[in-house]
Formats: sequence, C-alpha cells, structure tokens
Amino acid sequence: MVEKERILVVDDEESIREMVSKIVTHIGHEVVTARNGKEALEILRNKPFSILITDIKMPEMDGFELMKASRAEFPDLYIICMTAHGASYTYTDVVTFGATDYITKPFTIDEVRAKLNRVIRERNLISDLTQKSVELEAANAELKRLDQLKSSFISSVSHELRTPLTVIKEFISLMLEGYVGTLTEDQKEYLGIANKNIVRLTNLIETLLDFSRIESGKGLKLKFEPTPLIEVIEDASMTLSQQLGEKGIIFENRFDPETPLVLIDRNRLVEVFINLISNGIKFTPPGGKIIIDSRGLTEGRDYLKVVVADTGIGISTEDLPKIFDRFFQGQKTQAGIVMGTGLGLAITKEIIEGHQGSIHAESKPGSGASFVFTLPLFGVNTLYKLLLNPMVEEAEKDKMSSSIIRVEFWDQRTKREMALSHESWEGVIYAIQKMVRSVDTIIPFQSNMIYIFCFNDKTMAKEIGERVQAKLTQGGYVPKGTEVQFKTYSYPKDAPTKEDFIKGCRLLLKED
Repeated sequence: MVEKERILVVDDEESIREMVSKIVTHIGHEVVTARNGKEALEILRNKPFSILITDIKMPEMDGFELMKASRAEFPDLYIICMTAHGASYTYTDVVTFGATDYITKPFTIDEVRAKLNRVIRERNLISDLTQKSVELEAANAELKRLDQLKSSFISSVSHELRTPLTVIKEFISLMLEGYVGTLTEDQKEYLGIANKNIVRLTNLIETLLDFSRIESGKGLKLKFEPTPLIEVIEDASMTLSQQLGEKGIIFENRFDPETPLVLIDRNRLVEVFINLISNGIKFTPPGGKIIIDSRGLTEGRDYLKVVVADTGIGISTEDLPKIFDRFFQGQKTQAGIVMGTGLGLAITKEIIEGHQGSIHAESKPGSGASFVFTLPLFGVNTLYKLLLNPMVEEAEKDKMSSSIIRVEFWDQRTKREMALSHESWEGVIYAIQKMVRSVDTIIPFQSNMIYIFCFNDKTMAKEIGERVQAKLTQGGYVPKGTEVQFKTYSYPKDAPTKEDFIKGCRLLLKED
C-alpha cells in the first residue's frame, strides 16, 4: 500500500485547483489547496507538508516568490512547478528558484502520477541515504573509539611488560655468566633457551609499541644520519646469526663496501633488515639462501634500490598484494604453520615510506620471494626532502623558529679548511651530540663540516655555536692549531618567508 503524502496545491484558478486535487486524491494522497502564495505560506507554517505543487503566475505572490520563500523556511519540502505551455521561462529557471521538477499544462492523470511518483521515490531514496549516512557515521565513530581503546590497551600492556622482562633477562644473563655459581651443562642449556625466548618476546613487545604509535597517528619518529648501508646489514645479520646457523641457511651480503652513504635512521633500518631476513628464515628450507644485493639507483639517481631475496617457498599470487597489510598471515611454513603477528612487514613498509622510499614484493610460488625497496642516498637533495622541508613546514605551522648551524674546521697556519682524522672526527661528533637536544639532528660532512638542524631562534642558534666552538677547542677534541668556526642561518630572522629560507639554505649548502 502506498504511504499517503500531504500535498499542498496552489493556483489562482479554482478549476485547476479542483482538477489537480481530484487527481492527487485519486492517486491516494491527502491534498490541501491555496489560492495564492501568501495563503500557501500560512498553511505551510501551520501544518507539515511533504510536497508543494504550485502555479507560476498568481496575484499577490507569484510562484517564484513562493518557491524561494518555501525553500528558505522548509528546506526538506519537494516542489513541483506547473508551467503553461509555451511559457518564456525554462526548466533551469524554475529549478534555480527551488523547484524539484515541473509539469506543463494541460496534463493528464498519468503525467501527474508519474511526476509525483518520481519525486516521492527521489525523496525516499535521499531519506534512506541520509539515514544510512547517519548510521555509518555512528558506526565509524564507534569503530574509532574501539580502535583507540585497542591501541591504548596494546600500548599500556606493552609498556607494563617491558620492565619485568628486562629484570628477568638481566638475572638470566647474570646466571649464565656465573655470578650465582657454577652451572651444569643442562642448566646452561635451559637458561639459554629461556633467554632466547625472552629476546623473542622483547622484540614482539617493541613491534606492538611501534604498531601502537602508528595506529594513534603519531607515526614513527625517525632520526636521520648518513650511514654506510653495509654496516646496517652486518648488524642485522649478526643479530640473526644463531637462527641462520640453526636452520643451516646460507646468508650472502653482496653489497659493495664502496656503496655511497645513505641518509637513514640507522636503528630503524636494522629493524627493516631483521624483519625481512627473519621472514626469509621462516619460509626457507634448510640449506637455502638469503641474499642481500643492490639493483643500482633510481631514475633520479637519489635513491638506492635494495633487494632481500630468499630461496624459500615463495608467496602465492593471491597473497602477494596483501602481505604488507597489518595482521595479515596468509603465508605458512612448509609444515603448514602460520607464524608471527602479521605486523613485521607492515611496520617495515611504514619505516621505508618514512624515508620517502617505496617497497614491494616479487615472488612465484616455489621460487622464493624478493623484497625490493628504495633508500635515500646522502646528498643535498635528500637533506631537503627528509630534513629541511619538513622542519620548515613544522616551524611555519606551529609558529616556531628553525635554524641551521654549520660547524667547520680551519688550519690556523694555512688559513684553509681541514679534514679531521677519523679518531678526532668521532670525538667531535660525540661531543656535539652531548651538547644538543635529542630532537635536533646532526649531519656530518666528509670529516670537515657538521650541520646542526634545530628548532631554535637566531639568538639561541648563535649561543649553541659558541658553546660548540668553546667545547671542541678547550676540551681537546680537535688538534692544536685547528680553528673551529660556525655560521648560523635562521627562519624567520634571516629569511621572513619559508621560500626565502629554503633558497638561502641551498646557497649555504652549495658553499660546500
């Protein structure tokens, strides 16, 4: 049964009002009539109506004025405009004044029925969509609330677990080192197994904390520094050497020691390689291989392509697009066991993308898997992309100051720039790290220049430069006869706009 609509019919001609009323009543709807716009507005203000059918040419208040006033007061009202055949106004004219549709006189009962049905269907559809939208928003808000509760729970539980685990780990280490007396071989074996599992549990907690930070929208905080990638790979492989040995998997690091430095968060990249190598260990049979190699540079020659490949069981075609999804556990070992939390590869992707790189997987079932990702080479362009541009944007957004401090070394006798020995260079970097805040970034250049990127104004940047100058000279960190000089460049003191500061920084870096 059709639900009755309350319809107001407005026309100055009584015959038209009666005819339309009969048609509307015949269709099965309730109808009220008015002789002009003013009368219609009074009726609309006293009783609710869903549809208004109005003529255009009427005395006192015509149809255009009525539609405009009705639309302003009753935005949910649907309006059908009756127009005379051959009238000078168009469909666009009546719609502009608020009409939903129009019908041309003279009309038949079928035409009126068709127009009403179309308008009612449209109204019901929009009403349903609006209701569904409200329900979806409510459901989405509830999901966000539950998601926040989940993230808070993971974060708090992970933090609570770290302290007792650290204590247990330290006591087991003391026992293994003989501080509580001599252990039998069986005792050493059992404590070794316990210690290994504590390490696994600690790594799991760190993964959950990373996930919690990502889920809360805080993202992963990265600390960039120029680093030889081969050292990062060696750190990761050493961490996993026991697992590789136990499973009899051959590990090959084919990276050239002369590969240019990359600008990375060293600890996070160790985590990336540990995740990818661990993934290879899980799905590679004994006697297989895990290989890390380079695929050269990207087209812009500012990113290095890295591949971590294994000779394992591979990834199925249907799983390949989903392996970086959080909690995805599609892969199984040869024994048919699903291993891990499904977070390792998701966090790996977050870390790589935090370096503004990309990562993807290549595989054919039974032919092993390869993870190919890009890392930024150390250079002026990547300094801008990863450090300088984000720093200035943050300073502008939060109305803060930002500065670059350049520290360089000169031979007092020859009045020329000089490079420090490896030992002095390491000491200088260590000393400066102790003098700046953890949020500041130190970037060393070729043993003769150091940049400090910080959120400080011109005055504070100068004070830092003076302290560094005094500390390195008076503390014996540089050879005798070495003059420590510094130069500062600050936003907005030296450059009033972000664009001016960026341009000035490029000139500063070009002086190198």
